[in-house]
Amino acid sequence: MRPSISALRGWNPQSFSDAGSAATLAAEAVDTGIDRAVRTFDSVRSWRGRAHDAAHQKIWQEHDHGGEVRNVLQMIADEASDAGTDLSHARDHVLRIVDAATSSGFDVADDGTVTHPDPRRASTAAEVSETIDSGLAAIDALDERYGSRLDGYAADLTAMVDGQPDVILPGGRTMDADAAIRTLESLSPPQIRAIVGHLEPDDVRRLLQANPHVMGNLPGVPFDVRIQANEINIRNALVDEVQAGRGEGRRARTLREMLAPGPVERRFVTFVNTPRGRVVEMIGSLRPGTRNTTTYVPGTGTTVDTAAGDNRRAAAELAARTGGPVFLYLDGDLPPDLRAATSTSFAAAMARRLELFGSELDAEIACHAPEASTTYIGHSYGGSVVGTAEQLGLTPDRVIYASSAGTGVLDLSHPSGVERYSLTFPGDPIHLAQSLPGNPHGSDPDSAPGVTRLDTGTVTIDGRTYDSGIKTHGGYWNDPDSTAFRNMVKVITGRQPDLYVPRKPDVELRLPW
Repeated sequence: MRPSISALRGWNPQSFSDAGSAATLAAEAVDTGIDRAVRTFDSVRSWRGRAHDAAHQKIWQEHDHGGEVRNVLQMIADEASDAGTDLSHARDHVLRIVDAATSSGFDVADDGTVTHPDPRRASTAAEVSETIDSGLAAIDALDERYGSRLDGYAADLTAMVDGQPDVILPGGRTMDADAAIRTLESLSPPQIRAIVGHLEPDDVRRLLQANPHVMGNLPGVPFDVRIQANEINIRNALVDEVQAGRGEGRRARTLREMLAPGPVERRFVTFVNTPRGRVVEMIGSLRPGTRNTTTYVPGTGTTVDTAAGDNRRAAAELAARTGGPVFLYLDGDLPPDLRAATSTSFAAAMARRLELFGSELDAEIACHAPEASTTYIGHSYGGSVVGTAEQLGLTPDRVIYASSAGTGVLDLSHPSGVERYSLTFPGDPIHLAQSLPGNPHGSDPDSAPGVTRLDTGTVTIDGRTYDSGIKTHGGYWNDPDSTAFRNMVKVITGRQPDLYVPRKPDVELRLPW
């Protein structure tokens, strides 16, 4: 509904956020209650027979049903939270313009029309009036969009009183939502994409409610659907942390940060709440006209609990400077420390998921931005992951080995037709690993055939300028104006990067006298 100015002043968008919090508490209560019922039933060891089996089947049916209700409540919580944030920003924006106009001597009518007693200010009044009108129209659109979605979720709750309604598949076949998801799991990613892409929105929602874990992480499910599912999964993971007595622990804090409202909603195309966490966060949008995409794999020690700092800031800066989405890729475990980083097992396991993700990203690009290029950046151990994924079949347009441990752990060739670059400062200790005979992570990226070494120049770290040394291993990620960071932007956007200029030895020679 398009509000008047006086009505807008009376709006309290915080009530949406409060409703979202209430829905979260209701979801927690449903989850806790059904889990307690299951545990109580399972604790009765002496009960046997047909009545027991019938009761066991019934309680697990209700467990499944309770999970679906909980998931709808979490969808309501997420939507209400977003509504509160977006409507608050829009309301405050319009009222700031109204108040500024009034304080400058303009008259603002309740419908937003602006006038001024001085005829010479008429053109300015018309411009301000148009700005207010645009703001009110945006509020109307937000109100309608969120109202429609919340009405839909309320209808879902009503419809599932006696169980989740069936899903109507393409061709008119009806199927229980859980059975439909099991069917999807048996298909190839292109088949899944074709089916989900032709479902009605109500049926997609029912699949999300039935099993958000599968829908949020199943190759072939479109990214926009996975993002919706993972909003539920993150909220459910937070409930699990609270119920386990870890509500103030590090993972719970991380999950709250992932859900925190802000001017830009955080979006995850993968989320699994493992001990170190598995996530792929999409920063930016893939839309018609997008010219480039970037997938960034960080290095040793990075987990879901640490990535939200420097790694995410660097990815966001890359997205801003390249004008395309950046995927912060952590779908697997990176080694926790330097000793573990000597192992190739982390790269081998993570690379298989990255190769599959590459196929999924290619499908998304074909659907939304067919002219967009793909660049994969692997920093430190992440370079070994990217190189290994290439050996398994990943075929991007460009690869950047950024201070990389090597070009891949497998004894397999890299695909042709890929532009490959390396970035390593002189004095970076990674040179010691790169140059080891029989380096288990593959060839030295700086001298490997077909890889162009880029200039690293200088980087500012804590107010000091460096052109070499241990701090340069990752310092340039925190300095968007550094030579190395600007070169990454040039590669991603298809511009000519600056080639390497030798200034110091890669490994400093120390004589024994």
